[in-house]
Amino acid sequence: MSLLAGVVAFAGMDPVERGRLERASVATEPRDGIELFAQGDLADSVYAVVSGDGHVRIGATDRRSKSLMAELFRAGDIFGEIGVIDGRPRSATAVVEGRVRLARIPGTAFLSALSSSPALGEALCRSLAQRLRRTFELFQDASFETLELRLARQVLYMADREGRRTDHGLRLSGRLRQGDLADLLGATTRSIITILNAWRAEGLVLYDIERAFLTLRDPDALRALIGQDAG
Repeated sequence: MSLLAGVVAFAGMDPVERGRLERASVATEPRDGIELFAQGDLADSVYAVVSGDGHVRIGATDRRSKSLMAELFRAGDIFGEIGVIDGRPRSATAVVEGRVRLARIPGTAFLSALSSSPALGEALCRSLAQRLRRTFELFQDASFETLELRLARQVLYMADREGRRTDHGLRLSGRLRQGDLADLLGATTRSIITILNAWRAEGLVLYDIERAFLTLRDPDALRALIGQDAG
């Protein structure tokens, strides 16, 4: 299989155009914990997550070392395209967590492909629209909703996106430390622990502290909590 064939944004491209993009790309398998780029860096490339059971964490840290996690990108996703498209510095920091194989695509090659491939343009528009919608939902929730409801909405989002069925329920893919969930919501780790402990007591979730695996035992109850249709 070609390097980029499994990446959603490139799947619909003409094979010749995608091959040209692949030849310009560099495959890499960075170590766990490596910072690929920092907020404010020059945006000179786009990254595609080709394979692996880890993820790339996108977020920011303020002057007091308080962290915010915007998104986790896994196999099939691209990231880093915003700064390449608008020619401005990186809007966030990207850190590898776990095992991933990446394709680093030079910005010039990506922009050239974007100008000549309608399929890539359409896929990118859909992706950016989805991210914009999610950003608005996060902002809206942060303004109006309780922390418990916000946490329920985000774990359901991750479960619907890439949850794995197990004998115990729907397990979120990859490791999610309690601090990661706190960073996603701009909350304290203690407040996340309090909610998770309450959910465990109610039989809604299982949380493996050592391996940082979160399993939803009763997703319908969590959907009911946020007012979604459990059916």
